[in-house]
Amino acid sequence: MHLKDRFLCYIQYAMKNFIREKNMFIGNQKSRETLTKYLDMFFAGDIKAPHFLIVSGPQHIGKSSSIKELLKEIMGNYFVTDLLQIKDFSEQLEKKHNLKLKTVPTSETFKTLIKDHRYQDNGIRDINARLQQSAIGKHKIVFLENIERMLPEAANAFLKTCEEPLPKRLIIATTSNSIQLLETILSRATTIKYNGVSDTELSERMTSQNMFSKSNELKQLVINMAMGKPGIAQRMYDMIEKEPELEKTFISLIHNLSTDTKRFFSHDALKKIYKYGILEAFIDGRIGYCINNHMETKGQRRLATKKLIKTNINIENLLLYGLINDQKEM
Repeated sequence: MHLKDRFLCYIQYAMKNFIREKNMFIGNQKSRETLTKYLDMFFAGDIKAPHFLIVSGPQHIGKSSSIKELLKEIMGNYFVTDLLQIKDFSEQLEKKHNLKLKTVPTSETFKTLIKDHRYQDNGIRDINARLQQSAIGKHKIVFLENIERMLPEAANAFLKTCEEPLPKRLIIATTSNSIQLLETILSRATTIKYNGVSDTELSERMTSQNMFSKSNELKQLVINMAMGKPGIAQRMYDMIEKEPELEKTFISLIHNLSTDTKRFFSHDALKKIYKYGILEAFIDGRIGYCINNHMETKGQRRLATKKLIKTNINIENLLLYGLINDQKEM
């Protein structure tokens, strides 16, 4: 190789590693290195490269983020044209967003998935057809979030696609519950396992990003709420940045719940947290507090309260009797 070409290759390699380090994903370094290696092999045309990858691990730990960042870096401008991402909109729909054999859009689906997010819902037949189309660049990628959402008939229709992929096609998926996958699907994939991060790693990341620097009490609550999931901590920070009053609500709520004072304020604050969709995470934070302080009975009560959230019990009564009337923790 010519000296100039070697120099250019070295610069490109150094810049690639610099970008990867700069992304500063927290935890799971070995798993991310494995993912990076497999993607580099695939895009380099290595015949040993897997053509179906599943990244497995709990929700909100950075699986999708790390996949997307690596694909953006490698694919460049072709990231927009040659990547089909099938997002999980369960949270936005407030119900499970299943992966079906064929999707027939409804007014609700159009409003939630297209208008708000500029996203077109797709069924497995649409995905299979997309993989058969020619790429604008050299490679065609399908990225499926939470592949366990796939209904049985869709999974069966997907088997041949993931078993005998066309050349220069890559299927990459995430799952937060691999035991829900058909064994026939799982056996055709190379699986990379991600784990939750430690409280120490999360705290160090939050400190380096200057997150919750004004209140150590709130920072510790968010660490407890996150339960090893950086995505939850980031979501909490973004919400408070957008609405600063939430920070005061949280700090006052922690104090009032701990001292058994201002119950009406606590009740209103908990209802507000519920409306934001973060009540379960808040209860996780209180459970974490109980575990760290050897308060097993209170921890079990909060766990029971969390399980009742998805039942038909009136939420106001649940907040009052499940959380507010069980105080004096400190």
